[in-house]
Amino acid sequence: MAKDAPKNEQAGAAEGPPVFTDKDKRRARQWFNKAKGLREKRDYDYAIKSYLSGLEFWPEAVEEGHMPLWSLAVQRHQAGGKKSGAMERLKHSMTSKKVMEALLNSELLLAKDPSNSSYLDGMLKNAVRAKLPLTIKWIASKAFDSMRKEKKLNVGRFKSFRQVMVVAAESADQWGDPMFAAWCYEQAVNSIDYLIARDPGDMSLKDDQRDLSGRLTIARGKYEGSDSFRDSIQDAGKQKLLHDAERAKQGEDTLEALITAERKEYEADPLSAGKVNAYVDALLKPERVKEEKLAISVLMKVFKELDNYSFKQRADDVRLKQLRRQSRKLKEQAETGDEDIQQQYRLTLMEERQTEVDIYRERVEKYPTDLRLKYHLARALFQGKEFDEAIPLLQEASSEPRYRTRCQLMIGRAFFEKEAFSQAGDVLTEALADYDAVGDDVSKEMTYWIGRAREADGDAEEALTTYGKLLRLDYNYADGDARRRHDELKIHRKEQSE
Repeated sequence: MAKDAPKNEQAGAAEGPPVFTDKDKRRARQWFNKAKGLREKRDYDYAIKSYLSGLEFWPEAVEEGHMPLWSLAVQRHQAGGKKSGAMERLKHSMTSKKVMEALLNSELLLAKDPSNSSYLDGMLKNAVRAKLPLTIKWIASKAFDSMRKEKKLNVGRFKSFRQVMVVAAESADQWGDPMFAAWCYEQAVNSIDYLIARDPGDMSLKDDQRDLSGRLTIARGKYEGSDSFRDSIQDAGKQKLLHDAERAKQGEDTLEALITAERKEYEADPLSAGKVNAYVDALLKPERVKEEKLAISVLMKVFKELDNYSFKQRADDVRLKQLRRQSRKLKEQAETGDEDIQQQYRLTLMEERQTEVDIYRERVEKYPTDLRLKYHLARALFQGKEFDEAIPLLQEASSEPRYRTRCQLMIGRAFFEKEAFSQAGDVLTEALADYDAVGDDVSKEMTYWIGRAREADGDAEEALTTYGKLLRLDYNYADGDARRRHDELKIHRKEQSE
């Protein structure tokens, strides 16, 4: 269907996008004009083939080829047009080694099923393989919009989108188009911002966000204000600062220089998400209260300007991190036995826990269907001993597979603290029966609390059996508490039998 390869496709890795001649474009337009006539006659399938025939010659024809073909696809779908059958899908592989063939195959399948996200994503991947910047921009926007509209958040699809955009950015950087590379990195950053807004506690996402924001800053630095050789040298120096700042032992001068560089970029465009996050990243690197307060101020200012809740979430994360660091420091100092410091530690810990509850309660109100946020709120409530509020939230969050076991463990322990020992034992026993990783720390913890619940409920025999199982896994579990309880129950049973 497609030509073997567009010009430059089989060249080296640094080779740029293919070049299309005026002759290519004329031949493409002949097919596009034919497609328009066929569409008016409602000969949809032949019109699709005609558009694709034109795109063989000029695959970067977004306004004249891709866009009207998409419109045709939607019209055909509304008119009840059939999707591609199994044979057509096999015949038109989206993973063909011939890049242009794979691209046009994916667009054919998409034209006959425009709501199919796998065809949409396949077309994006192939456009990246073919090095077609205009097509990438057009289809990437549609893919991102499609992901946001899905009823259930597809984290895997977001991750794949992010990876594809990074590949496109790296490729653009190699062929010398930093402006397009920056655009691709910005899409990747936007996609991860969207996820963080829904799961602000996911630290791996935040690590990726910092990495991508740094890459975006570097890409922008290659083209913004680089009208002279001197500017280019300054940009290169900034990239070195970014690199040096990531080293394990960062020099004070390097950090200050990085903060200054990022502040200048932020001040030039204070509402750019990428620049705001890059500046905040730099401010947070020293882990000093002064810079952290400034970071919070910057984030809250942008939040109010743009009404983008993700910035407030990050500001709250910084505040919570400060409190946790202070609590850890006071805890270490309290071990000396100083009563004043111990009291200060208890008060700081209470403030930390209440702040965490307030933050996650607000986020749950903002995103009431997000089970991950409900899990984090429930965990904070559990730690604050607010068991009556924590239990129903934990029960809801337990329907999320990744949190199920931890939720069940906390539910069991919450019932135990409420002295509902029978319920505690039953919940934990069911949880352990469904848990596969026998012998790990979680299974040991569940076994220990089953023993505690059965013991407190007066079922000495069941408690003795449960503690015995735990001892066979870890003889000194809980600093020997399981062993002591096991031995005391054993002695008590012996005394009763005498």
